[in-house]
Amino acid sequence: FERELAPNGDTIYHTIEDFKLMNQNGDSVTLDTYKDKLLMVSFFFASCETVCPAMNNYIAQHVYKEFAKDTNVVFLSFSVDPHNDSAAVLKKYAQSLNAGPNWQFLTGSKTTIYDLAANSFKIPGAADEHEGLFHSNKIVLVDKQKRVRGVFDTGSQNDKSATIDAVRALKLEYTTNAKNHPKK
Repeated sequence: FERELAPNGDTIYHTIEDFKLMNQNGDSVTLDTYKDKLLMVSFFFASCETVCPAMNNYIAQHVYKEFAKDTNVVFLSFSVDPHNDSAAVLKKYAQSLNAGPNWQFLTGSKTTIYDLAANSFKIPGAADEHEGLFHSNKIVLVDKQKRVRGVFDTGSQNDKSATIDAVRALKLEYTTNAKNHPKK
């Protein structure tokens, strides 16, 4: 994940493109569905037996557990195998992880999902396919303005701490800004 700098030294964050996909309940969702939410984004496929179960179990047991009751943080897991991962398959997968309403599993056009992974969320390795599907153990933090604020590994205690600390810091940033710039 590379950050661009403006001439004045400010960080320029990459902005996510809008999308129209379907969640595990069969509901149509767009980026606007998650307006004013922090997003934790990952890419997986339900039949994966290597990277994906390890990543999603890590997310469930560590990161999601930390924010499961926080309605300002939404987890979005995009299936990179929409041909096999129907809404019904994703619903069963979500249930296996004890995912609540703020963990959405999304499917749709493979072209759209791969484009989002590579170009919007800047997932490392999105262009590298394994049996026609790519693998990633990354989770992406997206702010309320739909800007990528960090890409984190999912695996170790240090990764867990870095990810949770980044979400907390971003939440604090919004709280501090709201106090310093109240709405009129």
